Amino acid sequence: QKNDFKAINRFRKFIIMSNPQFLTALGAAISIFLSSAGASFGSIHAGVFAIRASSWGWKSFCPIVIAGVLAIYGIIVAVILCGKLNGATSLSEMEGYKNLCSGLAVGSACLTSGFGIGKFIRAQTECLSQEKPNSGSDSQTEPLLNHRNENRASRCQILKTLCVLVFIEAIGLYGLIVGLMLSSGKSSATALAE
Repeated sequence: QKNDFKAINRFRKFIIMSNPQFLTALGAAISIFLSSAGASFGSIHAGVFAIRASSWGWKSFCPIVIAGVLAIYGIIVAVILCGKLNGATSLSEMEGYKNLCSGLAVGSACLTSGFGIGKFIRAQTECLSQEKPNSGSDSQTEPLLNHRNENRASRCQILKTLCVLVFIEAIGLYGLIVGLMLSSGKSSATALAE
């Protein structure tokens, strides 16, 4: 039981007296990992949607681009945090924790946004697969190639879908803003005090 107490005490010291460079590097890694996971989850379902939504034309690739932007948010914060690891300036323990929280903020926001995009696009794909184009026409009287404007998605439907995607993706943007504020050199309270 004495050894258990010593192990707990060592773990407590490790948590309290953490290396700020390690925390900063961990924040960069978490930022890139979680935001890329969110972007990949959204891109998987957006890719399936792009293949099935042939009536959208080139606009069916917009959800893939919107989901891919989430990974860029993580890269931005990770590059900023890695720039602080150059060794020219020493980091305090508080700055290390702020950098870790910066990576967690953008990573978790982008992960959540990516899951939201994926779920929404999956529902859109299911709606597309349930629609039956020209269900009443006879297959022998149909032309081999359909007319260009036949079975096109309405502009209103496309606009609604893209607006919802932009608002879901804004969650990741909010996380980027918070992450940039946390990783900035001075806190707002310190700047106001000076």
